[in-house]
Parts: sequence; structure tokens; C-alpha cells
Amino acid sequence: MFFISYRSKVILLGNAKVGKTSLLSRYVEDEFRESYSQTLGANFLVKEVDVKKILSQLDEQKNINSFNIYVWDICGQRDKLFTTEYYFVQAVGALVVFDILKRESFEDLKFWISKLKELSGDVPFIIIGNKIDEGDKRVVSRQEGESLANEYGVEYIETSAKSDENVDKAFEILAIEIIKKML
Repeated sequence: MFFISYRSKVILLGNAKVGKTSLLSRYVEDEFRESYSQTLGANFLVKEVDVKKILSQLDEQKNINSFNIYVWDICGQRDKLFTTEYYFVQAVGALVVFDILKRESFEDLKFWISKLKELSGDVPFIIIGNKIDEGDKRVVSRQEGESLANEYGVEYIETSAKSDENVDKAFEILAIEIIKKML
């Protein structure tokens, strides 16, 4: 019997200030920074996924001993997108993020998804509504997020990097979709 190790490139997409960097920092380093620092170009972090946990959710067992995701946090300024298009190449999955407090970030999801499809092809992705710790200021409903996800046939999840709500789960959902497509 032999075991396989996978390395996969995943990208975080969405407008500036939706919390992409915070989600990534929470997932990889279990940190949350209150101060905002704009991403220039892209940030890059690596995380080994708990393969046993992922495989237990699949119907079939495979001989995978490790699954590392290389997450590229791409800047959210549309006017600078030409400088970051390179990061879309060879991506095998994406987390497309909006801020539930900013309608424009939700409306721009179609742009980010079209760019993903154009530059990365038909890769698995999920839609994330972020900042649910401030749900009393919400301007985009859960139903709107779910409806858009249904339109694309993908998963929708709401997260908070600040309170660490559903952050690991969001990345795990995407990892499951990537592994299912790879196997």
C-alpha cells in the first residue's frame, strides 16, 4: 500500500476590506488583528489540512497521508487586478468572500466569480459571508447569500474571523470539494 501527498493552490477573492486576510490569519495562525493593513499584490500562507477529518466525510477512503493547501490572499482592488491575475493560474479552488455589512462587496461577487472562471477554469469554490460577529449591522441577508450560492451550485457559509466562527469549517468544506474533484 502506498500513500499520496497533495499540495493545492487555493485563492481568496473578494473586495478590499471584506476580511480575507483576517480569515487566512485566523485559519493558519489562529490570530486576529484589529488593525487593518491593505494587501498589496498577494499574501501567501500554507496550512496542512486534517486529512482524516476530511476523508471521514467522504464516501470512499483513499490513501492520502497529507493535504497541504497553499492559500493566496489576493488584493481586492479591481483596478490592480491585472497585477494579480498571475495568482489565479493553477488554482484548484477558491474562497470568494464578501462582507455582510457592505452590499457592494456582495454585488461584486459575480465579478470575482467570473474572473475566477476566466483565469482558473472550472474549479471548486465556496461563497463566504464574513463578519457575522457584527450581525446587528447586517445589510446582506443569509437568504441572499444562499440564493447566490444556489445559482452557482456551490456551498455558502457565514464566518467571523474575529470570533473564530466557522473559519475552519469554511476551509474544510472547500478542501472536501477539491479532494472529491481530484480523486
